[in-house]
Amino acid sequence: MTKAELAERLDHLDPGSTTQVEAQTLAEMFGAGALTQEIIEAVESFALDHRCTFSYPVSARHPPMFEKDDIF
Repeated sequence: MTKAELAERLDHLDPGSTTQVEAQTLAEMFGAGALTQEIIEAVESFALDHRCTFSYPVSARHPPMFEKDDIF
């Protein structure tokens, strides 16, 4: 998946819906080998640009998740 494909997926989510992306895939989309704090901040900004919230649990037991804001 590319950043453009992720952007399209996020743009088409219904309000309140979520989508998950594997951490490694997400890191590669943003030009890194792993999700560092700097990359996570870039992903959070990207998510906001697409009216979503990004969450990545510290435990990393679950893949990173985007949730579409329910208010437009």
